[in-house]
Amino acid sequence: MSDHIDHIATIADADSEAFEEDVIPEASQLAMTHFWVFALVALAVLPWATVPGKRDLGWVQEPWSWPFITLSFGLIGGFGPLRAYLRDRRKPGFSAKASLAFEGMGRAMIYALGFMAYIAGVAFLGFTIASVIFMQSLLYISGLRGRRWVVTGLAVVAVIVLAFRVGLGIWFPLPPVMQLFPDWVGNSLGEYL
Repeated sequence: MSDHIDHIATIADADSEAFEEDVIPEASQLAMTHFWVFALVALAVLPWATVPGKRDLGWVQEPWSWPFITLSFGLIGGFGPLRAYLRDRRKPGFSAKASLAFEGMGRAMIYALGFMAYIAGVAFLGFTIASVIFMQSLLYISGLRGRRWVVTGLAVVAVIVLAFRVGLGIWFPLPPVMQLFPDWVGNSLGEYL
């Protein structure tokens, strides 16, 4: 047995100076600039993305108030890295170092796109069918491809559907895909799909 133990990064390591040395300033500036632009766009569409509350409880409890406050603080706090990015972006080698900000994000982007497809699929296929497809896709992408994982994924979806439908009594409208089948299919299975 080896006496050598590899060091695994922990939350406590984030406070150490050695951890800070691993952060590439150009990559940090680029990532912060992306977040800053996202916060600016989110703040710009906030009036159309929220509706007034149904009860008059004061501005602090309006649906727009806390997103407005946090996005504003994000814009103020991110202004320094944005200025640094705008100042340094034309330096030689900046873009090569900055591109490291998104290194290794391919799989995360695949999961994010899969989740967006799942949300769109719920509207057309219904909660159950979209959930089965999404769960099986996640398992496949993760490399969990054996029969045991297929059955586990189906069981998890069944438990979630029963929890929503039976336990919580949450029912969704009949999915549009049911219009492709005879009426008896929608009448007998529609409420669980």
